[in-house]
Amino acid sequence: MKKTVFNIKLIALSMLSITFLSVEEVSAQQDAQYSMYMFNPLAVNPAFAGSREALSVTMLGRKQWVNIDGAPATATLSIHSPLKNEAISLGLSIIQDEIGPTKNTSFYGDLAYRFNVSANSKLAFGVKGGLDMFSASFGSLRVDDGSDVKYTTPIRNQLMPNFGFGIYLNSESYYVGLTAPKIIQNQFEGSTTNGIRSIQNRHFFLTAGKTIKLNSVVDLVPSFVMKAVEDAPLSLDVNANFMFYDKLWIGGGYRFDDSFIANIVYHFSPQFRAGYAYDYTLSDLGDYNTGSHEIMINYDLDFLGKGFRTPRLF
Repeated sequence: MKKTVFNIKLIALSMLSITFLSVEEVSAQQDAQYSMYMFNPLAVNPAFAGSREALSVTMLGRKQWVNIDGAPATATLSIHSPLKNEAISLGLSIIQDEIGPTKNTSFYGDLAYRFNVSANSKLAFGVKGGLDMFSASFGSLRVDDGSDVKYTTPIRNQLMPNFGFGIYLNSESYYVGLTAPKIIQNQFEGSTTNGIRSIQNRHFFLTAGKTIKLNSVVDLVPSFVMKAVEDAPLSLDVNANFMFYDKLWIGGGYRFDDSFIANIVYHFSPQFRAGYAYDYTLSDLGDYNTGSHEIMINYDLDFLGKGFRTPRLF
């Protein structure tokens, strides 16, 4: 009974991904969350497009808080490549994120301009544009007043255009990125009640990582992602991976006040890699779920005919 009541509360709270309430508007962390963010930067940063010097395809699936009804589930497909004029790169991201009775499908295109800042590093500026298709069906919710129009009127495929920008500096041994993927604060359809609005909030991401050679066999790869959302707590993930023989990543991380993360990634070839991550929840939600699971697959096609000498990290 305790678990059932908790699930109902979770779904009710997640109708519009609500986390904080202010006097005039509802604020939320609405963008999808990833544990293997270092393998999926294009989802938030358009300046990453083309940085793998190949036609790169990444698929990622995430199931969060297993055993909690209505918990987040995310599927992502991203494709990007430099053009023959290597200064210009294009990208495409499709993300489907389901939370409780809500579903958001995002379609975004990316354009990046890259140039050399040294013999081994490039700086890129990128823009992202597209739309979110949001829907919600409240029929599965158990509420006190079943006649309340907020719960009897579904939201069907509300289209919300948006755009963002990003900066990305990288070489074969490090990367730094700063991005705001969605600038427009769209209002969710039918969400204004008693002067309180539910809107898409701006998210800001700072990411960085570096390869440190320990010996001829092992590299240490520390990284972090910091996420800031208006009127919501700062989110920080820190990770450390060990890479063996340029093929096998084993490591983990810590999401502050939320979870421990363990991950493994294997380079089957310089073009193909796959990985798995597991989150162990440390917050009060840990009493009600068995963790979160994430799977990543990435394949790079030698579009420019440069060849692949070793697995490319960043």
